[in-house]
Amino acid sequence: MRLPVLSIASFTLAFAGCANLAPLPDASTVPHATLASSHIDVDGDRVDLFRYLVVDGHDVIDPTDLSIKSVEIDHHVLLAAGRNAHVDIDALAYYGNGARRLFWDPMHVQGSIDFVPAADASYVVRGTLTPERSTVWVEDSATHQVVGKKVSAPGRGASAAEAAAQAASAAEAQE
Repeated sequence: MRLPVLSIASFTLAFAGCANLAPLPDASTVPHATLASSHIDVDGDRVDLFRYLVVDGHDVIDPTDLSIKSVEIDHHVLLAAGRNAHVDIDALAYYGNGARRLFWDPMHVQGSIDFVPAADASYVVRGTLTPERSTVWVEDSATHQVVGKKVSAPGRGASAAEAAAQAASAAEAQE
């Protein structure tokens, strides 16, 4: 029986998909800013999560890790100041009750933003989650000014006409 031989090229291609799993470059040695996720305890069973998932192509938070232990942890990451940061963010309503998680509206929104962090600044992911519309953004912790853009999505509670009108206005804004 002959064993298959892997060339260096096939080995490189096999692991190319794992490139985004590499750790972020160490920003602590250069002027940097801090980005934090956040959460709001809505009631005894619902927690609204506002998170960054990917920073500059590097996975930093596992979006599937929604265990009771990890939900209310606000993560922090350092961003190099003075250069563009590309951040994938999301927001969702997490329910502690398993039946509610299965059958209730998670009011989820996900998107990407770009901004240039300032040295020694702190930024936090914030948002609002309602059955009609969910929105997530990054804001300066000191001034509460939004950096980059807000990412929004109509919820299940929005009427079809309202959702169509909002989608049309969003398309116009991007042009």
